[in-house]
Amino acid sequence: MIVRCASALSTRTPQGVIEWSVATFDSRLALTVSFGGAGVVLAHMLSQVAPWVPVLFLDTGLLFEETYAFKNEFVGRYGLNVIDLHPREDPGPLYETNPDRCCEIRKVEPMAVALKEYDAWVSAVRRDQSPTRADTEVLELHELDGRELIKIHPLAYWDREKVWRYITENAVPYNPLLDRGYTSIGCWPCTRATRPGEGEREGRWSGTGKTECGLHNFTRKSD
Repeated sequence: MIVRCASALSTRTPQGVIEWSVATFDSRLALTVSFGGAGVVLAHMLSQVAPWVPVLFLDTGLLFEETYAFKNEFVGRYGLNVIDLHPREDPGPLYETNPDRCCEIRKVEPMAVALKEYDAWVSAVRRDQSPTRADTEVLELHELDGRELIKIHPLAYWDREKVWRYITENAVPYNPLLDRGYTSIGCWPCTRATRPGEGEREGRWSGTGKTECGLHNFTRKSD
């Protein structure tokens, strides 16, 4: 079923995928937005269709001040139903010695708890962002804590150029750090501006060999 639906949805616009998601999952659907990058495109689309759908925001405690300010501005403008998620504990500067565990505590664990309330999760992951995301499909079946979870990636087949075209044509506000050389924005200790010729996510965990925080590493199933 998932394979067939994924094939059909791959030809729809991202807006069409969001409309299908809302109609299919209703109150069991959630969108995650970091307010650092392309996710604002999906937040804008959702605000036009179903602004009541929960928008999960991971407040790690280490985000840039610009991100917090922009998030408040965006939410106020579009009236989104944002739910702030926080880590169960503050692990301090664990990012200096064990960034994987730091991400686990600050991101993965609170997200896993929150997603127990939903059957489907909409995310802004795109194929062109990095080699680790190159096989992303619009619709995927994952397993989280022993239960199935549908992941929906409306932007899977869009590239960075299409994202920015949408932002420009629809006058969608975006994180001001994107104008300062940052192309992917996470926690301030583990994010730097990218250099000319670098990939979109190469400013994340630079020099550590780490490429993902773990949020998108839940077990993927074929059907």
